[in-house]
Amino acid sequence: MNKLDPRTKIVIILCLSTLAVVLNSPIPLLVLFVLTLVILSTFRINFIGIMFKFKKLLPLLLVMLIVQSVFAAGGETLLAYKGINILTSNGFNAALCILFRMLILFSSAMLIMTSSSKDYVLALVQLKIPYEIAFMVMVAFRFLPVFLEEIKDTLIAVQLRGVDLKRIAWGNKVKFYTHFFTPLLWSVMLKARQLAITMEARAFRVYRRRTYLRVLRYSVLDYYVMAFFLLTTIMVLFYVSLDKFSPGIFSMTDHFQLSPGKPLLTTVALPVLHCQKYKKCPDSCSSGLIKE
Repeated sequence: MNKLDPRTKIVIILCLSTLAVVLNSPIPLLVLFVLTLVILSTFRINFIGIMFKFKKLLPLLLVMLIVQSVFAAGGETLLAYKGINILTSNGFNAALCILFRMLILFSSAMLIMTSSSKDYVLALVQLKIPYEIAFMVMVAFRFLPVFLEEIKDTLIAVQLRGVDLKRIAWGNKVKFYTHFFTPLLWSVMLKARQLAITMEARAFRVYRRRTYLRVLRYSVLDYYVMAFFLLTTIMVLFYVSLDKFSPGIFSMTDHFQLSPGKPLLTTVALPVLHCQKYKKCPDSCSSGLIKE
């Protein structure tokens, strides 16, 4: 799978990202996340190992989930304090959607690591993207490791001066990071200026048409993979558009509906079916459907 054309990988990333944004229910997003993990395993990408490197961001993610669950009111009350609803079923569903959506977007972006930046420049150019935009993408790929290295060097320089980052009070951290990012941004801007001077010295954009030593070509596997992902995405978008007029399996409120007095993990609610012969029954009805 690593031998796929970079344009095919771009199509895969766009399809997964589109579905992650469009779907608005925990169960479909969970299925999409599992599918994304299967795709990463076919590309031999160690998702767990990469996520372990970002373990310092887990507290920030946890705070985001708590804020989302608190401010998305509605549904059954799961946690309350002095009459104030702190956590509701809709808030819990919204937090799960945010979590799965972020994981899908982050994991799908890992497919970029399976090809070089030059291949993506060629792919964008052959997709009729202007070369200036493709060159900006390549520069972003090149400068990201440099930017991370600059952050690491600045942190080491601060620690060598006797500053213990763990003992800094929260009130002084804002001031510290202000002084921390100032030389970092100056260094990045200096590198960008040097790159611009180098590009001008080499007559960048002097010719409208550019030639390339290598030309990317699709294989039979590329056509099959792109057809599968494009058709799947179009079908899901079609069903989601229908679901807006007739809520069903892709609707958030039809999943994890809590019955009074039942715990969260033991409550199971089936999607509500819609037909011309049926309509929704009142809340007192346990079957979910009644005949007209």
